[in-house]
Amino acid sequence: PLKQAILEERSGAARRAYASCAAAMARAAPPEPLGELLQGMLARYADGAGAEEEERLVIASLVRELQRSASDAMAKVLVDWLPMAFVGRHEPRWESERAVPGEKDEDGKLAAVWREAYDEAGGNAGAVTAHLPEVLALLRAFTDGVSWALRRAAAFALLEMSTLSNGALMKRPEQAEMRKLAEMLCDGRKMREREAVVPKLQAAFKLVAPAPSAAQPIASADM
Repeated sequence: PLKQAILEERSGAARRAYASCAAAMARAAPPEPLGELLQGMLARYADGAGAEEEERLVIASLVRELQRSASDAMAKVLVDWLPMAFVGRHEPRWESERAVPGEKDEDGKLAAVWREAYDEAGGNAGAVTAHLPEVLALLRAFTDGVSWALRRAAAFALLEMSTLSNGALMKRPEQAEMRKLAEMLCDGRKMREREAVVPKLQAAFKLVAPAPSAAQPIASADM
């Protein structure tokens, strides 16, 4: 199957060829097969225990290429991939990227690919609101998952959501779910850059900081 071929292929040129093939199929096919392909790929991506960094980059790159080459078809299945693109923009830099001087505050490879796909699809506050149930479900899955990197992405995505449209989402009924997720992320769960994001979440959602205790270990590698 095409999905398996894309994941197993190690050649960048071959991956691009597979992506072009998938885009051609997407342009000619009804939305259901494309939605199924995206669902399968992104389920693999979200499996923090199984998907390696390079594999996640392959999947994100495929989504971006599909958006570029078959934008009309991708617009019909936004619900299947735009929530992941929104959250994926907050993926942390890889360990191998952290040593590059002067770039620590810039997007890493993975976040940059998701940002391009999201922006090119017209991603904005309205799109997030339109797919809010799917976004919240994804944040919940990443918060409960095993990947420190994906949990970090969920935390920063939640922080962004608190400020969208001048805080409009904080006035909706879903604010209770957002606050619950913020509490879960602040309760000692391990994630990348925990010391940077937790105080921001506590401030944004008016959470009471816990009493000082033994410092949480800081992740040096994804799990």
